[in-house]
Amino acid sequence: MAFEEYYEEFADDKHQFFANVRSFADAEERAQTHHYGFLASNEKLIRKEYELLFERLKKDEINREIFWFYCYYCCIMLQNFHRAYGQDGKADEFLKLRLEIKKRLQKRGDTKPNEPTKLKKDKASEDSFFDYLGKTISKNLIELLTAPTKVSKIRDLVSTGNIYRIYWFFCRTSITKSFLLARDLELLDRLGSIFGRKIDADRIVDILETPNATLKVLSVGFFAFRFILNAAMLIKHTYGSKAERSDKDYDWWMRLKSELYKRHPVMINDVVWGSVNFITNYNSLVGIPDPVTGWIVVGFLFFDFCWFIYQRHLAQNEYRTKKSQLERDLAFYLRELQNEDLDDEKRKEYAQHCQLLKKQIDQLDIGWQALSSEFWFNSAAAMLLAVGFSASMIFTAPAMVIACYAICTFAVAMYLSAGAYKKYQEKSLQLEYANIHKSEITQEELAAATQAYVQARNEFIITMAKNVLMPTLFIVTYAICWEAALVLTAAYIGYQLYSAYTKHLEENAKGETVDSNIEMEDAPAESQSLLLGTGSSL
Repeated sequence: MAFEEYYEEFADDKHQFFANVRSFADAEERAQTHHYGFLASNEKLIRKEYELLFERLKKDEINREIFWFYCYYCCIMLQNFHRAYGQDGKADEFLKLRLEIKKRLQKRGDTKPNEPTKLKKDKASEDSFFDYLGKTISKNLIELLTAPTKVSKIRDLVSTGNIYRIYWFFCRTSITKSFLLARDLELLDRLGSIFGRKIDADRIVDILETPNATLKVLSVGFFAFRFILNAAMLIKHTYGSKAERSDKDYDWWMRLKSELYKRHPVMINDVVWGSVNFITNYNSLVGIPDPVTGWIVVGFLFFDFCWFIYQRHLAQNEYRTKKSQLERDLAFYLRELQNEDLDDEKRKEYAQHCQLLKKQIDQLDIGWQALSSEFWFNSAAAMLLAVGFSASMIFTAPAMVIACYAICTFAVAMYLSAGAYKKYQEKSLQLEYANIHKSEITQEELAAATQAYVQARNEFIITMAKNVLMPTLFIVTYAICWEAALVLTAAYIGYQLYSAYTKHLEENAKGETVDSNIEMEDAPAESQSLLLGTGSSL
């Protein structure tokens, strides 16, 4: 099979586990035999196995202990990987999850066979709204204050700052050109008479363009700083600690290849855009005429589109590898079921393996389709940005130029809304799957899938609308009438508080269980950094 070489070691280990392990102690002992090379090479396969298995075990009637032992086994391997990788926080999260799995099986006698698995109740969900709000604000402040001590957090802040820098450029340019056009058409005089004040377009433009010099420096600095951080982490994880280097299984070449695979999309992106931004923003230093710099940027904006396609290709290969492994597992157990010498207990176990694997493959397909839609969404944003920016240099009519920059602003807003779009697509696919298999689920589960879809759809619409409209609306309102802007700000804060209150009520309604599925932020791979790093010399 095309991808067998990538998962053969992991698949063989999985089969040996189910053949030999019969207790938590066996799972722990086996997990500790795996060295870092095995964990690093198969980390994505282990992580996806854990995610798919844990989701099915929480929801389904499959109640055989061996599957929970394997989920526990995956937790140990992921814990050991993150510990060796220097991510103690994430390692501790998997340690907590291990304890929850153990606790669940110890209380198995209190759980009905077909009852969905319920884990430890989250006491925080019982807090009043104001306690909930205070804890949320406190948590965010602590994360912000401790961010400088964590490289991954610094990278995230740099990436977020970069995308907002790009958004500010297009938003500011659209607004300044709109004000100048409105001044020439004497629309500002009429608007000023309504508010009883003079609207000075030149002063507004000067204020909005004040940070231009700083943003030019940041257009190079953001990419250079992030590249340095990634290069430092690449060297650190390749070289390893003194204890790791003394291990007989230490393989620096394997480590280097693994780190390069994880980091090369972001690092190449940083080198390309850092260089492009330098030669276009400081073109006088390199002797490039001003008219040429814009077209250089246009060319590399199309590079962004191609880079998203390349990233999708990498993700698709990972998906195909995992699906191929699951399909091989399924074929193995289907063959075993044809053995007439199987006893009833083994036949039941193998039948449950097949049932579980089929559902895991279905969920893997749904996850990939949602991720693929996010890549295409970002690719469309990159193409729209390139087309809008190139059109702004072709058309000369002021209204057309403003429209082009508005299109660019919309494209950057798409980048900012990509996560909400992915969630919307995922919930849509989950609802479609539930409708196809409605005979296998309860009406409550179908209603929950429908509600989740509606919430995700509304969240995407609201997120997209906020990213497209709110910054421009706030800036224009403050420029024209600060009193009206204060009212608008108060209304927006009220809306955000209402949204937080609604979310708190929803969490309380679901508060009987803890979502023990750890959110996987791929810190080594920086899966989201490229999306936030797509830039221009703007």
